[in-house]
Amino acid sequence: MSLQRRLIISVCLVLLLSLAAGATLTYVHAIAKVRTETQAALAVGRRLVQNAVDDSAEQTDTARRLARIVGDFNGDRHLRATLRDPAGALILQSALQPPAAPAPAFFLRLVGGPKVIASVDLPPVLAARGQLLLETDAQNEVAEAWGDAELGLSILAVFFCLVLALTVATRRAALRPLQELCAALTRIGAGDYDIRLAGANASELEAVQAGFNLMAERLADMELQNRLLQTRVQCIQEEERSEVARDLHDEIAPFLFAVSADASLIRQGANTRNLDGIDARAGGILTSVSHMQKHLRHVLSRLMPDVLLDLGLSGAIETLVHFWQSRRPDIAFTVHVDADVLDDRQACVAFRVVQESLSNAVRHANSTRIDIRIEQTGSSCMIKVIDNGSGMPQGHVSKGLGLLGMRERVAAIGGRFHVEAGPGGTGIAVHAELMSAREAVAPL
Repeated sequence: MSLQRRLIISVCLVLLLSLAAGATLTYVHAIAKVRTETQAALAVGRRLVQNAVDDSAEQTDTARRLARIVGDFNGDRHLRATLRDPAGALILQSALQPPAAPAPAFFLRLVGGPKVIASVDLPPVLAARGQLLLETDAQNEVAEAWGDAELGLSILAVFFCLVLALTVATRRAALRPLQELCAALTRIGAGDYDIRLAGANASELEAVQAGFNLMAERLADMELQNRLLQTRVQCIQEEERSEVARDLHDEIAPFLFAVSADASLIRQGANTRNLDGIDARAGGILTSVSHMQKHLRHVLSRLMPDVLLDLGLSGAIETLVHFWQSRRPDIAFTVHVDADVLDDRQACVAFRVVQESLSNAVRHANSTRIDIRIEQTGSSCMIKVIDNGSGMPQGHVSKGLGLLGMRERVAAIGGRFHVEAGPGGTGIAVHAELMSAREAVAPL
């Protein structure tokens, strides 16, 4: 469930509970009010009858006296007076004042309660004519309570709607920066580092906005550096290719022509049975081939380190470690190399990663222990160089050309590269993952 929906549901629950509590209090108050009013009306009615009896004590027409007493209750809002003869037959009954706005029947049943019928004591002379009864009627009082309840519940309902509308509006205004942040992060993920956030509507979001903008600026700076580095690498590669092409053209082509010429003369001599000079021609071919081999080896050494050509990856790393150990005997080196699954290009990348990592650890980190591991793990080859030195200066991870060069080399052959703090937070750990040569070649 989204945060917006949770907030709205929570507010609605609180408001509904408030509405239910208000309805309950209104119901309890209405019951108490109706009970109080009916009881008070009954007491007042008794006193009214008593006063009427006392005032008419001198009258001898008992029927008229009783009719006058019953008539005094005409238009009463809470009591109905009834006069019955000694046999219980109805003689007279007062008329109640009807409510202006009657309450619904269900509310009358809930709040009105049972009617109360009380017999009023009359003097013997009047009691002989019949029995006077006072009957409570709560319709008017219930109608008043219903009007109060309608007003109170209407106010609560309006309050409910206003609070809900205010909550929705506040939620939209408060969460809009988060929605903008999500959209901006999506654009960052797509490679658009020019996006910036502005206009935070709350102080709590200013830090998030500033952090995002700083991240975007650093990513844009890294992207620019990557582009500059790629351009530089491409320029160097083009220059190297051009120079290799010139070397091959200037050095190899003439000797290939000489070999071709000597081979043609040898063929002609063999066809004519003239063997004079064949030995010299064969020697010339061997000399040309030897020169071309030496030059080709020189070209290859420029493309791949000599130590790799001579010793392989394991021997090259051992030689590199020996080089640094002879100059820094205070550093303990641990080497474990299992790289038989790498081809020449991957081995060259692995060697360059180890070479640059060792150079950084020895020259900049003040390390006393360096662990080098190259091992096969499933379908990939893991390269790890871990030291216990002082770590990397702030900002060097993103701006160091050595690390950028390693990252580009690994990425160029489809590998993954990252740098993190060493075990226990000391030193740095360089990690590179290369696909093994047998896994990198898709089966036919």
